[in-house]
Amino acid sequence: MAQKLTKTKILIFLTIPFLTFLLIMEWGVRAFWEFEPSRVLCYHPVMGRSYCPDTKGYLRENEVKMHIEVNADGLLGKAYPINRVPGKYRIALLGDSFTSGEAVDPESKFAGVWEKNLSNKLPTGVEVINFGAGGTGTWQQLQMFHIKARKYKPDLTIIAFCWCNDIGNNIDQLKSGSMNPLLDEYNVAWHKHLNVKRKNFNKWLWNNSGLYQFTRTRYNHLEHYFKRMFISDFMKPAALTKAIPSVGTVEKKQSRAAYTKDTDSIYDDLFFFDSEGWDLTRKLIVKLKQEVEFNEGELAVIHFGGLHRQNHYRNFPALPLEQFDAFLESEGISYLNNFNLFLKIDTELLNKNFIPNDGHFNEIGHRKFADFSSDFLLNLINKNKV
Repeated sequence: MAQKLTKTKILIFLTIPFLTFLLIMEWGVRAFWEFEPSRVLCYHPVMGRSYCPDTKGYLRENEVKMHIEVNADGLLGKAYPINRVPGKYRIALLGDSFTSGEAVDPESKFAGVWEKNLSNKLPTGVEVINFGAGGTGTWQQLQMFHIKARKYKPDLTIIAFCWCNDIGNNIDQLKSGSMNPLLDEYNVAWHKHLNVKRKNFNKWLWNNSGLYQFTRTRYNHLEHYFKRMFISDFMKPAALTKAIPSVGTVEKKQSRAAYTKDTDSIYDDLFFFDSEGWDLTRKLIVKLKQEVEFNEGELAVIHFGGLHRQNHYRNFPALPLEQFDAFLESEGISYLNNFNLFLKIDTELLNKNFIPNDGHFNEIGHRKFADFSSDFLLNLINKNKV
């Protein structure tokens, strides 16, 4: 007599071949497809991007092997006590991927070099806490200070401002409707907490499943293809009046390329100090200064450029370096223009300061950046102590 199949048995019979198929696909992807780097950035309900606490492991990006260690507070490198050590000077460093320096050991990043150099010159010692997070602009760095940095009560807070994508990141955050630090939007609704769990689970799948990486990567390529077809005007690159040579080409005397006018695109906001992007950035810096001073500290800015921007600065006369310096001075914010200091390095030697095919500082670049700026910090510390 035939035995009647129950719903449970039918489900088991259907599930086993499906799981077997997934296991075969996972094995095939792991065998014949190169894994993308693991992700150490977790989704944060306010900032969006924040390093996953208590995470460590080796990553590989652009043929560079990196060992990442994230402490319990979600910061790269060693942990610092929240309670101050009496007499020890404390610096909080805010910045993007140039500051976080994922490909460089903590002691070799400019934050680590600062800590060592300044501690050698000050008998009470100096702590430099690195709050840098890749892919952030001033918008998220203001949030980072409010959420994490201020509890450490730093004497000095430094913004490492990059003339690469910080302006674009700021205006993009505004137009995407992210929680606005200018309006003190820090209360997180329940649905955002659920979204955090979903996105962090996706990160776990990415780090542990080659099949998920493969399908997700292909889906992202397809999604970006269709998005480019219907992209908003503010996301479209503004056209240059003259083509810009690629990195490494011989620089010749020529009429300089420039954006002719500020458009709705976020890509050309950088070049116009009266643009929406710069207006937003100025407000963010002023707001950060207010929060830092309320926390009984001082704000300073060090600004610099990435490899592409440094190499082609002469082709971008519209970059408002002088206007930015004048703005910082008018607001009583100490600053160091590290952009111009890097320009004094010739192109061949400059390339040796950056990771090939990456554009971020290597160990040499971090040390050079630290060497350029250590005296600036020492003067600020001595002035504050007086």
